[in-house]
Amino acid sequence: MNLDGLTLSVLCKELNTQLQSGQIQKLYQIDKHTLLFKVRANNNDVNFIITVGSNPALYVSKPIQDLPKEPSSLCMFLRKHIENSRITKVEQINGDRIICIHIDNLELDGSITTTYMYVELMGKYSNCIFVQQDIILEALIHVSPLMNRERSISPKLIYELPPNSSRVALLDFNNTEILNLLQSFGEGSVSQTIRKIFNGFGKSLIDYVLQLSKLTGQEDFDTLTIGELQGLANALHILRTQLEVAHQLYIYDVNGKKQQTPIPLLTGTLVKTYETISEAIDESIQTQGSIHTADRELKKVITQAIKKEEIRHEKIKKELDDADKMDTYKLYGDLLMINGHLQVQYQTSLNVPNLLSESQEMITIPLKPQFTIIENGQTYYKLYTKLKNRMISGRYQLDQSTIKLEYLNSILYSLSLATTRESLEEIRHECMEAGIIKKSKKPLSYKLGKSNYIHLTIPEGELYIGRNNQQNEYLTHRFAKPNDMWFHTQNIQGSHLILRTDHELDDMIISQVAKYAAYFSKARNTSKVPVDYTYIKNIKKPPKSPLGFVIFSTHQTMTVEPEKPPTYEE
Repeated sequence: MNLDGLTLSVLCKELNTQLQSGQIQKLYQIDKHTLLFKVRANNNDVNFIITVGSNPALYVSKPIQDLPKEPSSLCMFLRKHIENSRITKVEQINGDRIICIHIDNLELDGSITTTYMYVELMGKYSNCIFVQQDIILEALIHVSPLMNRERSISPKLIYELPPNSSRVALLDFNNTEILNLLQSFGEGSVSQTIRKIFNGFGKSLIDYVLQLSKLTGQEDFDTLTIGELQGLANALHILRTQLEVAHQLYIYDVNGKKQQTPIPLLTGTLVKTYETISEAIDESIQTQGSIHTADRELKKVITQAIKKEEIRHEKIKKELDDADKMDTYKLYGDLLMINGHLQVQYQTSLNVPNLLSESQEMITIPLKPQFTIIENGQTYYKLYTKLKNRMISGRYQLDQSTIKLEYLNSILYSLSLATTRESLEEIRHECMEAGIIKKSKKPLSYKLGKSNYIHLTIPEGELYIGRNNQQNEYLTHRFAKPNDMWFHTQNIQGSHLILRTDHELDDMIISQVAKYAAYFSKARNTSKVPVDYTYIKNIKKPPKSPLGFVIFSTHQTMTVEPEKPPTYEE
C-alpha cells in the first residue's frame, strides 16, 4: 500500500499516540527487510513493524505468532543499543515520506543517549537507518558507492537526508502563509505549482483541492485571477485543517480505480473505511504476503521439497515405462538361442520367424556385429534381467515416493490450520525430525503439549480433530479407543477426525460427521468430497512409516458436501 506524504502525516500522529513513551521490550528481525518491535505503551502491548521490502511501510500490527527463534547479527546489535529504551517521539520530516523515531536510552551513569531511527519509504530505495550523533550505527540495507553514487549508507558514515527539491510541508503553514507561498513560487500549471511547493501530494488529494477551488489543474498559474488564487489557498487550508483531525483511511472507487485517502472525497464511491491507517496497511501486507515470517519460509521449503519429489516421481515412472521392453528382450534372447546354429557374425540384424507365437510372424532382431548369435542372445538375457530387477526396485521406489509426496502435502495442509505458536512449533519440530529442515541449535523455551488438537462437543458426541501430523498420530494411535469412529478424506490431505459417542451410529450421524471431516481437509471449498470411515480397531500403522500415515482393510466411503461444525471457531 503506497501512501503519499500527507497520508503519512496522519499515520505519524497515530503512531505518536500509540507508541509515545513506550518501552521497547523486545526486538526481532522477521526477514532481511523487516523489523518487529514489541513495545509496552499506555499499559498495552503493541507490535510495531517496519518493513522496507516489496511493500515498504511502518505500522502497528496484529500479533505475529511465528517469530524467528535465532536472532540475526543485526538483531543482536540493535538489541544491545535500543532494547529497553523508550520511544519519545515519532515525527515526519518536511512532510516527505521520511519518518524519524526518537529513542532514548538511560545509561548506567544517568545520561541519556538518543538514537534516531529514520524510516525512508522511497519505493525501491526504502531503508531503515539507525543514527547517533549524525553517525550511522546500522541500517537494514547497506548502500555502497557502486549502488548509489549520490548517497552511501553504511555504519560509521555521516547520515544525510535523501535529496529534496526544497519543498515544504503543508501542515506547517496557515492560510496567509500558504497564499504567500503560492504568490512567490507559483509557475507552470496549477497542479505543477502545488507539487513543486508542497511535499506529499498524491493524485486523490490534488484532485480534492482542485475540486474545492473549482479549477482543473491545467490552468497556467500566471493567468489566475486574485479570486482564483485566494480560492486555491483556501482549498489548501481546508485540506490542512481536515488532515489535522483525520484518523481514518477511506478507500474510494473513482472511475474504476481504487484511491486511498485520509479524508472523505467529493467524488467516487466509498468502498471501505478503516478505523486506523495501521489496520489498512496490516491487511494489505497480509494479503500480499510481503513479510516473510518463519512459517512462510517453512512453507517455501516444503513447497520446494514437493516439487523436487514430484520430479523424482515422474523420473521413476518413466524408467518403469522403459521397463516394458523387458518382455521384448526375453523374446529376442529366446529366439536367438533357438536359432543358435545360424552364422550371423558381421550382421547388424536377423530376420527369423517367431516360433513362440501361433502366427509365427517374422521378427527383425537387432544384433551386435562383433558377437556370435549365442553371445547376442546372452546380451538380451542380461538386459532382460537388468530391467526385471529395475522394475522390482522401481515399483518399491515409486510407492515410497508416493508416500513421501502425500506426507509433504499433509505438512503443507497442516500449516494452513496452524494459528498458534505451539501448532507452528509442532510442525517445525516434525520437519526437523523428518530431515526436511535443519535442527535448531536453540531448544524450545516451553514443552510442546499433546492437547493442542481441536476438541468439539456436538450433538452427535465428542469430536477430536488433529491440526497436524503429530496430533493426528497421537489421536489415532494413542488417544482413541477401539470403538471410536475414525474419519478421513479419501486421497485428499486432511485431518484425522475421531468421533466418540454413546449414540448408536446410523447413516445420519455418520453423514453429518463426514461433512465435518470434509471441512477439515484441502477439499473444504469443493462440493462433493469422498470420506473414508472405519472403527479405530481397524486402523494400523506400517513400520517406519511417516507421522500420520495409516492403512486399513475394512472401511466404507461416503460422498458429502463440507460443512463447518456449529461449535467450531477459527
